[in-house]
Amino acid sequence: MEHPEASPQHWGREYWAWFGFWGQFVVLAGLAILGLAIAGSGAPGDDTTGLLLAGAAVALAFMRLRLWFDGGATGWMAFLFVDTPRGLLIVIPLFVVIALAGLFIGAGASGSLRNAGIALFIASGGVIFLSLKRVFDALDSRH
Repeated sequence: MEHPEASPQHWGREYWAWFGFWGQFVVLAGLAILGLAIAGSGAPGDDTTGLLLAGAAVALAFMRLRLWFDGGATGWMAFLFVDTPRGLLIVIPLFVVIALAGLFIGAGASGSLRNAGIALFIASGGVIFLSLKRVFDALDSRH
């Protein structure tokens, strides 16, 4: 008789979970290398943009790894977005300021620094929207 633990489907799920967990670090390492390559290109504003990308990718990788060692939630949604109205009181003003800073950086610069400012504005708007959605979904599930 064959045991369910030995079935190919069971092992496939574990392998995919393992690849999924370590795959995020491969992507973040690739972003760090890309940032360092951009920083070394020598165009105006590229050094700042590249170093910020590399630093953010390395910091995010260490935060994700620390969260995994601490036994916290391993999902990206729980890591990136708030799920209480009290958290929204901090997230919305903070990311509105970050979005405006991105617009001012994008308006006053050229090259990749301009693109980074616009991307910062778009990403901040996405964080605000998805945090609002997560909070209201959590509130709906409680009622």
